[in-house]
Amino acid sequence: MADSHVSDPGLGEKYDKQTQRIINPDGSFNIYRKGLGPAIRHLYQFFLNISWAQFISILLVAYLVTNALFAFAYLAIGVEGIQGYRTHKFGSDFLTALFFSFQTFTTVGYGGLAPVGIGVNVIASFQALVGFMSFSIATGVLYGRFAKPSAIIMYSKNILLCPFNDGYSLMFRAVNMRNNVLMEMEAKLLLATTKEINGEYRRTYARLKLDISAIDFFPLNWTLVHPIDSESPFYGKSPTEIMKLNPEVLVLLKGFDDSFSQVVHSRFSYTKNDIVFNAKFKPAYTTYRDGSTHLNVKNIHHYEKLETRLQDFLEKQKNRT
Repeated sequence: MADSHVSDPGLGEKYDKQTQRIINPDGSFNIYRKGLGPAIRHLYQFFLNISWAQFISILLVAYLVTNALFAFAYLAIGVEGIQGYRTHKFGSDFLTALFFSFQTFTTVGYGGLAPVGIGVNVIASFQALVGFMSFSIATGVLYGRFAKPSAIIMYSKNILLCPFNDGYSLMFRAVNMRNNVLMEMEAKLLLATTKEINGEYRRTYARLKLDISAIDFFPLNWTLVHPIDSESPFYGKSPTEIMKLNPEVLVLLKGFDDSFSQVVHSRFSYTKNDIVFNAKFKPAYTTYRDGSTHLNVKNIHHYEKLETRLQDFLEKQKNRT
């Protein structure tokens, strides 16, 4: 068997029983960095990389909290310094100060409420500056999120060990979750396994050869196949032996996004718990009589179990070696 092992690709070789998967299902690396310095230096990258739900939630909370703090400042100075103030109950005082804060922060200025006292004018002037800077930053980050080239690739939930040609293979599927055009797609697979070396458990890595590692166009789902031949790290191994390797298949997809005219990347990984033995995928798309092809992206997860004896085949394969 040809040597397909590679040195550490930058993911670390040290391993213990508490070590989790290398790449999380969302494509992020399961690594937490410390000692990076003040977090404020990395806020822009943070806001670019979090989800839209998190981004909107943070903006909303920051908007409400900031205006509430300024409202309390107006209360401390005295809401009598706000023209249009009428009531004297705490709840009404706070609401008056809060709505005045919103109007000052956003520079709306409806005219119903206006600062007349010196203290209120000082706070309002400072709040107007804070509001102007806040909206400028939020607008810049919002534009950055929309303009950032990114790929949304969905991968099949499982990776199958299934018949392929005259043997077996590892197989999974990927599909573009946007209506944009991706082309010149390339795929790389890396296998991380656990091995005991001098009494210590360490990760070892091997490249997994793909039957087709590049495609010109990506309008349908892409089935990526690693043939289990004499060059494969899985060659001659039974399902039990494969599971003992504690395998994690790391996936890197790269392609050209026609919308942004830039190269985009996507990462994913499959652990041993995601492997389904002796199964094959069901078709994910259908061609109708009018010649149109309909792809249901949810169907890339569907598979069916096979009746063939995987164990018998692997034993024969092992005996031939």
